[in-house]
Amino acid sequence: MDISNALAAGVQGMQRASQQVTEASAELANPQQSNARWQQAQTESVNGSETASETLNSVPANTATDSLVSLAQGEQTFEANTRSVETADEVLGTLIDTKV
Repeated sequence: MDISNALAAGVQGMQRASQQVTEASAELANPQQSNARWQQAQTESVNGSETASETLNSVPANTATDSLVSLAQGEQTFEANTRSVETADEVLGTLIDTKV
């Protein structure tokens, strides 16, 4: 793998993780909005292929617990991508030191 590709993949992963953390934080900060989105999705699923009994038995996807889990996942993903960028940086530094 090319070092520039490794750096780009790490940065892109960091950006996605940051977006995930931002979305999870927004859901935690404004639970009414998340609840409204869930109710809208439930209404759409009743009009779609799900039966009413399946809809009544389903659990809201955007609960506080799910948001907290998403927040933790985003943090861990960001840290993992940070390590990959640091590793690519070290490899690049070693290559530069070797050539000089």
